[in-house]
Amino acid sequence: MIMTAMTDRLANVEGKIGVAYIDLSTGQRLFCGNTKVFPASGMVMLMALTECFRAMEEGRIRKDQTYRLDLNSVKIETRASFGVLNHLHDGIELTVEDLYTLMITVSDNLAFNILTDLLGMDRINETFRSLGYSNMRINRKIYDLEKMAMGVENTVSVEEIASIFERIYRGQLVSRSASRSMLELLELHQQHNILPHPFSETMRIAHQTGVDEDVLLDAGIVSAQNPFVLSLAASDMDMGMAETVLRDITQICYLETREEHQADIEKAYRSLQGL
Repeated sequence: MIMTAMTDRLANVEGKIGVAYIDLSTGQRLFCGNTKVFPASGMVMLMALTECFRAMEEGRIRKDQTYRLDLNSVKIETRASFGVLNHLHDGIELTVEDLYTLMITVSDNLAFNILTDLLGMDRINETFRSLGYSNMRINRKIYDLEKMAMGVENTVSVEEIASIFERIYRGQLVSRSASRSMLELLELHQQHNILPHPFSETMRIAHQTGVDEDVLLDAGIVSAQNPFVLSLAASDMDMGMAETVLRDITQICYLETREEHQADIEKAYRSLQGL
């Protein structure tokens, strides 16, 4: 039923859409849409976060290790950049924990770039290859204008992102303690216009987003009565329409978790058809 409802909702939508769903109680996995690999935008921060916790467990870095901000060498030269570090005073001292917290909670692009330097871009990519994720790759820093002009792009897969969140939920990403820490941090993410939008503020949702001029991504764990992972992406379409469609898909998936889900999905879908 849920697959039918999602497919029908996307039937007349122009553009690229990808939806991956995992029922965490039953293990049921679904993919809906016409595209699986997308430009990563801020979703690439999930890769840096994973490698950061891996590096801390291996002793390559410490969360209290300090970094002194040198804006002359790392400043992002565009006003479009998300985050706060780009606008703080030169020379401020931060810990590794400060950097990954800013990267996840407010999608700080400069924090991501700094962590990518500290961790090593090649090492991050190798970690994800070793985890079995062939479509998730960091090829440049965020707002590397020279490489952007050359068409170099970071990529993610909606299905692979869903798998990452499932591993976090089950305590299988890096380690049980690392998964728990990442889960708690991802619950503090502050972009709420897609996945958390249909829910009350008391609903626990651990997620990460990616937003650019022509791509919108959101993925995470919804701790409903029957918890599920949802990974969403849209590109090559009006971003206002994309936001509406992805919210609708989120609502359809949530209704599946309720005991009366069959009747609710039918009622919700009839309502959506009237939009």
